[in-house]
Amino acid sequence: MLTPDPTGALRVEVPPRSLVGALVAGKYRLRRVIGRGGMGTVYKAENVSIGRTVAVKVLHGYLADDGVSVTRFQREARAAASVGHEHIIEVLDMGIEPNGAPFIVMEYVRGKSLAQALRDQSPFAIERAVPIVGQILAGLEAAHDEGIIHRDLKPENILLMKSQGRTDFVKLFDFGVAAFVDAAQDQSGAHDLTPTGRAMGTPTYASPEQMLGKRVRDARVDLYSVGVLLFRMLAGRLPFDQESFPELCRAITELDPPRFVDVGVEVPAGLEEVVGKALAKDPNDRFQSAREMAEALVPFGAAPPEDAPETTDTLTMELRELRAREALLGGEQAPELPPGRTSVVRGEALGALLAFVQDKLGEVAFRALIATEPEIEAILKAGLVPNAWYPGGALMLVERVDRERFAGDRRLVAEAGRYLAQRAFLQRDRDMLLKTLTPELFFSLLPELWTRYFAVGEPRVVKVGRGYGRLEITNVPDAFLARSVAIAGYLDQALRMAGAADVDVRLASAAALGDAMDVFEATWSS
Repeated sequence: MLTPDPTGALRVEVPPRSLVGALVAGKYRLRRVIGRGGMGTVYKAENVSIGRTVAVKVLHGYLADDGVSVTRFQREARAAASVGHEHIIEVLDMGIEPNGAPFIVMEYVRGKSLAQALRDQSPFAIERAVPIVGQILAGLEAAHDEGIIHRDLKPENILLMKSQGRTDFVKLFDFGVAAFVDAAQDQSGAHDLTPTGRAMGTPTYASPEQMLGKRVRDARVDLYSVGVLLFRMLAGRLPFDQESFPELCRAITELDPPRFVDVGVEVPAGLEEVVGKALAKDPNDRFQSAREMAEALVPFGAAPPEDAPETTDTLTMELRELRAREALLGGEQAPELPPGRTSVVRGEALGALLAFVQDKLGEVAFRALIATEPEIEAILKAGLVPNAWYPGGALMLVERVDRERFAGDRRLVAEAGRYLAQRAFLQRDRDMLLKTLTPELFFSLLPELWTRYFAVGEPRVVKVGRGYGRLEITNVPDAFLARSVAIAGYLDQALRMAGAADVDVRLASAAALGDAMDVFEATWSS
């Protein structure tokens, strides 16, 4: 663990002697050291009573000797153990050795720490880094919901294992140990660091408010640390890595983190904005919850929060298949606008799509983007009329944003369709949705909804029954995938609003890829 000494340099604390072979609490035989840190040493051990392999973390004795509250440690460790989340290490037992050293017994996980993974390969590809961070945030959300804040997130406290078909399945640990941070502050004063600097956790991952010695019981300190972790994985270095403690403290509290391009890494602008928001100096400028940050990372490959509305798994697979088919046809990048002016959309829907893009980019970036789209800029300057018809370029604008700033897999386009259902259609058609009572009746009304908002194409519901439906769109003169994918997202959300559960929407064929028509197949339960 790095701590400040009186000269301002960062020093490394000397680890205590090994306890390999010792029997802890009369039943945990310590077999070998598997990790060391500033707070203690982790051992692979055996519960000799039942023959189970466990991990035992023995905390340094000075943590109790210098007046740190063991009671608080036990209370917080028990609380963390009660969360019971798949991305949090299970705590099995805890106690205090006769010499005063606290210990924690945890499930033993085969894998390696994120720290080791970064030593083996750094930087990570976006496709690896973002899903890892998404899992970290899922675990933090569960802990934060119980009032538990980690306060010392770092690569050493994050394990990667093989589970559920994934090689980077995340497990977080050391929640209870963070209680020592508060206890140390109680002993030294709310605005002072302890002589060994333990009150702020690990300096390079600490938030500005922690570096200033403030009393920190705010979940947003964890989100700052997650921002540092994501920067470290993507850039292959820390945002702030000054050698002396005073310089590091000043950098974290006063300086802006470097841009990815300045450290030789290219990431989508939208992803850089997520990292920048997580690393904001003021907690009020950061993401306000782990869920909010996780949702912002979904377009870049993070799994959506468990109970959040999301594009169905079936649609996700269809998007991959559509992209593969498009590549075979030589059309990996769509044109800026549909080739003809017959592809038109009602102003109400156009306005909702533009509002969606603005929400994603922010006001400044949105204005800069619109300045590069003369046709849309002219429409906005003239004033968008909800009942008027306009060229369908807004959907292509969403696709452009997806390609240039997000993951480029059209999930953002599907999300725009969901937004369309929530904002544009729900307000106008709320009474219709309530009167239909069943998803089946709602599905039967889709042709009416289509012709209300799109001026081209002939929609027809060819099948509808309990829990399933098939919608065909024929005679679309300027077919383009962005519209088809957005409609799939719209169907998914609209069916949910009509009371459907377990919704699966499949874009079975696409005229934009040479098929005879657009075909949407949906299944659900009521």
